[in-house]
Amino acid sequence: MSRWVNATGCSVKWVWYYLMTVIPDQVRQQLKDRFETALTGPVHLTLYTRPGSSRLILPAGVGCATCQDAREMAELLRDAAPEKVTMEVVDVTRDEERALADGVPEVPTIAIASDSETGRIRFQGLPTGTEFPALIDAVERVSRAEPGLSEESLEALAKLTEPTEVMVFATPT
Repeated sequence: MSRWVNATGCSVKWVWYYLMTVIPDQVRQQLKDRFETALTGPVHLTLYTRPGSSRLILPAGVGCATCQDAREMAELLRDAAPEKVTMEVVDVTRDEERALADGVPEVPTIAIASDSETGRIRFQGLPTGTEFPALIDAVERVSRAEPGLSEESLEALAKLTEPTEVMVFATPT
């Protein structure tokens, strides 16, 4: 099987496959099966996006190369357990005040919360590759109200007296 490579060295066949099927059907079914037993409480996803965006990025930041894929991913999570997972889409071009109030400066962003509160767990950009299992884990932990931290860590966090932001960066290797 031949592979076409573009000027950046990226396999064109892989890119085409990725764009056509962000999440394969087999993974969709596995996710439904997993969520049947793993989700115990409600989860609310908020997708901050710029609708009408395409993979074309224009000057001044107009356009969003991954917003549609992020929407499909959030819809996948919702559709895997529609009785437990709800989803809201915030168009940052129409509701900039909401995005700023929620502290979401970039799109796409998927925020995860219980019920419909502002999500404190956020995935900025498209959570693919090694980030996808972390997204699934976050949905499951929010559903179970289980932070997955040791007692020592919870005690240390309880001592914080002001809001603290923790950012984790992931890069493909």
